[in-house]
Amino acid sequence: MTLATAPILRRKLAPLILLAMVAVLALAGCGNLGEFDERDVARQAEQYYAEKYGDDALVVDVWEDRSYALFGYQSSGRAFCTMSDGQTVLVDFEDGVVGDNRQQDEVTAAYEQRFREELEGCCERLGDAGCEVASAWVNGVPLEEDGFFEGCISTCYWPEDPAGEKNGEVETTVEQSASFFYARYMGDDSFFEQEASRVSLGVPYVEIELSGADADYADGFPTDVPETPAWVAPIEGACRALLPLTDGDAETRVVVYQAGCRDGVPEDTDAAVLSDAENGKLGELSPFDDSDTGADNIGSWLIVEWFPVGKGVYVTSDECGVRLRTGDVELETVESPVSLEELQESGSLERFDEREFAPGAFEAYSLAVAPDLFARLPESVRDKGWFNIMLAYDNQDPQTGLAELGVTPGGLAPTLYEVEKNPAAEDVDSAPPYEVIAMRTETLANGYQYSEPELFADAPTLLVRM
Repeated sequence: MTLATAPILRRKLAPLILLAMVAVLALAGCGNLGEFDERDVARQAEQYYAEKYGDDALVVDVWEDRSYALFGYQSSGRAFCTMSDGQTVLVDFEDGVVGDNRQQDEVTAAYEQRFREELEGCCERLGDAGCEVASAWVNGVPLEEDGFFEGCISTCYWPEDPAGEKNGEVETTVEQSASFFYARYMGDDSFFEQEASRVSLGVPYVEIELSGADADYADGFPTDVPETPAWVAPIEGACRALLPLTDGDAETRVVVYQAGCRDGVPEDTDAAVLSDAENGKLGELSPFDDSDTGADNIGSWLIVEWFPVGKGVYVTSDECGVRLRTGDVELETVESPVSLEELQESGSLERFDEREFAPGAFEAYSLAVAPDLFARLPESVRDKGWFNIMLAYDNQDPQTGLAELGVTPGGLAPTLYEVEKNPAAEDVDSAPPYEVIAMRTETLANGYQYSEPELFADAPTLLVRM
């Protein structure tokens, strides 16, 4: 090698050297396996097990929980210890023993029983309030059946054996799962008090179907809803009673439906209405919306109430903690910034087949919030500057003015479209200038079309009828 060629060689080798250094550093950062004392972990598991159950079971296997990361495996800092009686103890390298799965079946059953008792009491109180409970479900399982917490409480997953190679091929592993509890369950209430700060119920999902007071609305379309429907207080009471199970943290989500509407369509709805349509939702309690820790905080309610804004358009909130009333949202006829021809030429309408456009019905609307609305909304909504709504449209409504225009409504036509400027059009010549969002081809039970847009504090939503 001459002096003239040396710089060239160094320039060629430099990227390779740099890549090698990065690889070494990455391996050093990710390859943290073995940074724990396996014997010490086993000792912790055996001592915990002996103190809890009075057994002298020994650890027969230890598997470090890890996942594959760039250039190697990354440890989660915990290990699963298989005991000689076949049970498993989970040990965190910093915090110590997390718990074991020996009593998972009876503990899960105990949590289900506590939950069931509170919800059955809730159903009785709903009856006292003038509501009849048609059905109640937890995590998709009827309340009266067992198993609605199976695989949901403090569950962890790990492979039976770490993946390895055999005959040049990576062996598959069998994944295991279990619920790990630290306190011992003796059939009394002290267990729930001890375990409350550790347990995770995984946000139980409760669905209740009601009829009667403040729950009977035509076609599952709530209008003129009381400030506090009769079914709210009994449900809130049940959720507050369940707070001690999770150390005061609200976790239970409740969705309330009109009787017969839980699966989407009322039982007596015409078969032409598709089964995945939105129908009969009366309210929803979201545990994590604007809820603080404390015995009296259970989350935020969404109370569904449809109200007309004119031109056959109806609006309701679809955001927990946001209650809309007449006057909170305004619909105004405006001069359209885009013509029907421009929308058709943009190509955005091609995917909406089986719709007949009615040029004579073409009209543009601005849907906007009242000037003072956001000042009255929860802080979390004010901070993000928008919230979700449901928008329904009835082209048979006389207020549409279609009859005066000589337009006869039929099926889904004419209908409303949400129109937005396409941000990609500024950079890509072939991109359509507008994005067009149609209302759903399936309808509400009352036959109204619907969509799920957002309303912004500082920008109205542009709707076009055609």
